Amino acid sequence: MLKKSGLSCLVNLMTTIKEGPLLIKVEHLPNGLQVNFSDESNRYFGDYHRVCVVATIICNLHDLPLASSDDEAFRCQAVDTLGEQLSVVKRFERMGVASADVEDVRNALIDDFLRHASVYLSRPGYLRSLVSAELKKRSTHRFYG
Repeated sequence: MLKKSGLSCLVNLMTTIKEGPLLIKVEHLPNGLQVNFSDESNRYFGDYHRVCVVATIICNLHDLPLASSDDEAFRCQAVDTLGEQLSVVKRFERMGVASADVEDVRNALIDDFLRHASVYLSRPGYLRSLVSAELKKRSTHRFYG
C-alpha cells in the first residue's frame, strides 16, 4: 500500500514528463507544401543546452498539380504507394548553447533554413520531383518481395 506522500511524489513525477515535441512554427509555401517546425531541445550539462529544431515538410498528395492524364496517373500511383501524405523530416542541432541564448539560436536555425531552402522548396516542380524521388526510393528498397 502506498503512503500518501509517496503517491503525491509519483504524481509530481508524472506531471513533469514531456508529452512530445513542441510545435513552434508552421510555414505554408506557395506550391502547397507545409513546413512544421518543432523543438526537441534539452539541457544536457549545467547551463549548456542542445538546441534541436525539427522541420517536417508535409506534402498532401491529393494536391499534386494536374496538367495532363500522365499527371493523374502519377498522382494515383503516389497515393496508392505512399498514402495521402508524404512527410520528410530534417533536423538541425547546435550544441553547447547557454540558457540565455537558447531562444535566439532556435530562431536562427529556423530563419536560416527558411532563407536557404524555401526558394528551392517553393519551386512549382518541386512537389513532383519530391514524390518521384520517394517513389523511386520505395521501389528500389524492396526485400525479396
